[in-house]
Amino acid sequence: MRTSHFSFHRAASCAAFAFATLAAEPVMAQDTTLDANCVPQLTRLQQRLYQKANDGPDSLRQFIFIRRAILQVDVYETATWAASLNEARAVCARKSSAAARAQVSTP
Repeated sequence: MRTSHFSFHRAASCAAFAFATLAAEPVMAQDTTLDANCVPQLTRLQQRLYQKANDGPDSLRQFIFIRRAILQVDVYETATWAASLNEARAVCARKSSAAARAQVSTP
């Protein structure tokens, strides 16, 4: 009895496509929220991408290259997303700091 490799490859590619479609859609969601401590509420994959983007462009490029068939994300878009998230965290931290100073100076 001989097993067809074609059917196995077709099933594997269909499964990979379905997984990539489900996994990649929320990865770059621009509506990431920050909690009261200015910590972003990210999915596990977003956390990894954010970490790699903050580690530097080579680290991000390598991480995405290894997983390119599954993630279906762009290095530039991911770096831009991480930079905007860093800026949002900085703005949040400045607002929190200003609010804390205002609260302390009010008798």
